[in-house]
Amino acid sequence: MNYLYLIIILLISFFNPLFAENSANKIKFLLGQFKPEKHSEFVNLKQSIIPVARDNLYLKKEVVEQLEKLYKQLKHDIPDAKFWITSATRSYWHQKQIWEKKWEKYKKLYKHNNQKIAQKILEYSSMPGTSRHHWGTDFDINILQNDYYNKDNGKKIYEWLKKNAMKYGFCMPYNEGRLQGYQLEKWHWSYYKLAKQYQKEWNQYFKNNYFDIYIDFKGKEFFKKYAYIYVNSINEECK
Repeated sequence: MNYLYLIIILLISFFNPLFAENSANKIKFLLGQFKPEKHSEFVNLKQSIIPVARDNLYLKKEVVEQLEKLYKQLKHDIPDAKFWITSATRSYWHQKQIWEKKWEKYKKLYKHNNQKIAQKILEYSSMPGTSRHHWGTDFDINILQNDYYNKDNGKKIYEWLKKNAMKYGFCMPYNEGRLQGYQLEKWHWSYYKLAKQYQKEWNQYFKNNYFDIYIDFKGKEFFKKYAYIYVNSINEECK
């Protein structure tokens, strides 16, 4: 830990309670410990022109504005393209449910070897507090299977997105060719213009051990070992 940095923060917090409150709110935001439906900077996608798979999907306002522009251009270029949002902002508690359900699933398979259980889950699922979905910048489209994007509608929209998404500020964080991190996810897209800022802030708080008192989930003993690697092992275009 950078002890000088921590001492400075503690002194500022002591003399300025508002600073301490803002810091706590920032940490909770980065970890996904908030309700997007009650956050003034988030928009329900039902209020946009973007097709959705279900109700109560939220993204940050700026993300929605750019995504609407992208969607309009996609439909202009490929009128018969079928595009929808399957998953958007995901809270810490939702991610914890996903993680712990998979933990129970793999517990017997790996004979209670907790490290192997964690590694297996991390192929496609984030530890609570480490998902880019927490930030309101990332979303999943259509079908959560890579094969879907190899033919027909899936291929059409995937090839279009690879060519055009960055014009609107979007990238695919989990692309081919990375040496660490999650497996390939052709369905996962990110508004990197905001996400890279949150990633930088997440890294700063992580390195100074500010997340420790906020996290609690099965396998949390591996948070220090894997969290930083998986948060930062992304497509270079997203950095």
